[in-house]
Amino acid sequence: MASRQITLTALKTGITRLRDKGGASPDGLYDLLNGYIDQAGAPRSRSGTSLVYTLPAGTKGLVQYGGKLLVLALTAPTITNSLFTYKIIKHPDPSFSGTIKTVHFAKPMLGWIYAVVEFSDGQILHYWLQEPTVWKAGTNYAVNASVSPSVGNGFYYVASRDNPPPAWQPNTQYALGDIVQPSAYNGFQYTVADVSGSNAASGSTEPVWPTTNGGQVNEDANDTLSVNPTYPSAPPVSPVGSKYTNLTNGKTL
Repeated sequence: MASRQITLTALKTGITRLRDKGGASPDGLYDLLNGYIDQAGAPRSRSGTSLVYTLPAGTKGLVQYGGKLLVLALTAPTITNSLFTYKIIKHPDPSFSGTIKTVHFAKPMLGWIYAVVEFSDGQILHYWLQEPTVWKAGTNYAVNASVSPSVGNGFYYVASRDNPPPAWQPNTQYALGDIVQPSAYNGFQYTVADVSGSNAASGSTEPVWPTTNGGQVNEDANDTLSVNPTYPSAPPVSPVGSKYTNLTNGKTL
């Protein structure tokens, strides 16, 4: 006996197992598998993903997101399949050296991925993985604004300070209270806490900056620099220079 195919576009009743004479009604359902009925009464397929490819090494979980197959990892994995993308999951303990044991749940929620991750140390933690805007050149970002790199690396970054001080310069006069940061930024900025000598200035070699809160460094500075340079006939009796104290610790974009 041949069966007829009926295309459902809207339903007038719910699921019913009652059969009328002449066959099932096209206005109702006998059963529904892997689907749901939307507010307009139309049947919809339930979202899901198919595991067709081998997951990248070191990754766990699989969810379809943004047109990609998204996986989770502790460190940036090697992705060779263009269908895959990834998110970095950070353990709350910076010294953690274990692995992701399993991903119990991963699905878009309010536009971003919500994941429940179990680690090899037994902790089960919940993550809501934000999707900040992509960084743009020449853009002012307020403190706590978040951006992602133009080429994704699994991380996003939060601005932690405004108006960073100028980088330290050699042979430059600094006054008490002036603030500088190292030429190679190390997460700290430093204020001049003490100055010796009437024409004291920074030396020709950058000091080794301390990287502890409240740390200080004494700079062997140049005492011959002034607006109209004068050179003493003999070196000073005692060293002159600047003492720097680091102010705050923070990372910038």
